[in-house]
Amino acid sequence: MSFAAPLQVSVFDLPPFGGRDDEGRIVGIIPEILAEIEQETGLSFEKKVVPYKRMYYELETGESDLAIFFRSTKSETIASSKARIYTLRNIVVGKSSIDLLWYSDLLGYTISVPAGTRYYDKFDDDHRLKKIYVRGFSSAVSQLLADRVDLVAGPEISISYYLHKQKQSPDILGEAFFLSYSSAWVQVSHQSKNITPEIVEKIVAGVKNLHNKGVIDAILRKYKGATS
Repeated sequence: MSFAAPLQVSVFDLPPFGGRDDEGRIVGIIPEILAEIEQETGLSFEKKVVPYKRMYYELETGESDLAIFFRSTKSETIASSKARIYTLRNIVVGKSSIDLLWYSDLLGYTISVPAGTRYYDKFDDDHRLKKIYVRGFSSAVSQLLADRVDLVAGPEISISYYLHKQKQSPDILGEAFFLSYSSAWVQVSHQSKNITPEIVEKIVAGVKNLHNKGVIDAILRKYKGATS
């Protein structure tokens, strides 16, 4: 069964999770997962790539029906979490000459952090840390490889993805310091006028089936190993 009216879906612009390729096509982890949900459920999504803050605004106003992003106290004020998509491991890591065993080991080093991201309140709000905010994970990893910073913070999958993109092995990295786990969920806008209980039920069942088939894990593994 298919549903005629497409649902409006905001995809945040932060490769490898979402973005556009050189030909303007919407690509990334989240668009690929959305395509699998469409195929599994018969739903139709009209996707657009927007900055992270714009995604929040569109969910808050109901301009967007749903999005896939990290669940948080803030997200629950604008949307309801319906189905867990994946859980990522967030780390801080440097080159092999630096092993990070304790939080105090982060002090004194310069740390590249993609602007607008949050991983762990203590780390995010610690003004003692020398954090340099950059645009996206590509810039963060590039700074590390060029020795312009000592450490980089972010999801392990993002760091691995851009190391592969720049033809570098994860073996060049030292012992990482674990910050947190973050779970991305299908989150439905409280203001959506298009999503019914039947649609929610289809999404929840469809995501469960994709997990059971290993489809979502396969997409994540592909990006961790880098994709062309």
